[in-house]
Amino acid sequence: MKKLIYLDNAATTQVSEEVLNEMLPFFRQTYSNPSAVYSFAGEGKKAVDRARKQAAELIGANVEEIYFTGGGSESDNWALKAAAEAYCSKGKHIITSKIEHHAILHTCEYLEKQG
Repeated sequence: MKKLIYLDNAATTQVSEEVLNEMLPFFRQTYSNPSAVYSFAGEGKKAVDRARKQAAELIGANVEEIYFTGGGSESDNWALKAAAEAYCSKGKHIITSKIEHHAILHTCEYLEKQG
């Protein structure tokens, strides 16, 4: 059998063993919506808060500056909309190209319709 060579790590990347081991309890035992109000969601919230603190310390940011998203498209969408809103007084122009990812192009199209 030929060896598989996977070259699309922009779409998904194999999870490292260390990350998988840290996440297994949340896949099997402590799974819940960390934003929910029911009692056992508290463990998930504590874990997310701990991860947020670790990420902030790692890059020298404030905890309040760390946001987790569901993936790259959500992050692209959020970042573009936030930048457009934050800098709209300086101008209403975003330069991109037709070869950009759809997450960028669709958000730019949305923003263009908004003016």
